[in-house]
Amino acid sequence: MSAPDTLLSLEGAAILGKWSARGASHLLTPLQRGEFWRDQEGTARFASLPGTKYALTVSASDVRPPAFAGLWPGQTVIATCASRLGAVLAPGVTGWTAERDFAPNWLRCHDETGADHPVIDISGRTITTAAHDGPVTVVVRPVLTLMVRDWSLGLLEWDGRHPWRLVLEEV
Repeated sequence: MSAPDTLLSLEGAAILGKWSARGASHLLTPLQRGEFWRDQEGTARFASLPGTKYALTVSASDVRPPAFAGLWPGQTVIATCASRLGAVLAPGVTGWTAERDFAPNWLRCHDETGADHPVIDISGRTITTAAHDGPVTVVVRPVLTLMVRDWSLGLLEWDGRHPWRLVLEEV
């Protein structure tokens, strides 16, 4: 369910109601899937595991608290993120396939000057743009299946505000 005050949409036990998520902060970060280390010459190395996953941390402070009463660590929610992921297409490259589903009604494509660039087709996760001579950026809002890692809810009594934080990790 999407609150009318944020682009974030959560399907599952977490409910963001009106006046619970205005001015929310959305932090989308990659989860470390490997180990950084240095060899005997001091050169940085990374031994990676296959697959990429994200963590999403959302926080806000508003006049009404979100409905977290039935939300527990380990529960799954589907989030249409307000955070955006972008990919730069090199000159002449007109297609890009996103790694994750994305909000189909929210897609932006622009050239290096910031001007809108036409999208010709969207088929599943594949986006096709019009031909271009310079770099073009495609920006999407990912739809992620996430597991609740942690949440907190507070009260600023004199301000009448409810600060909250929700930490989710991709399944």
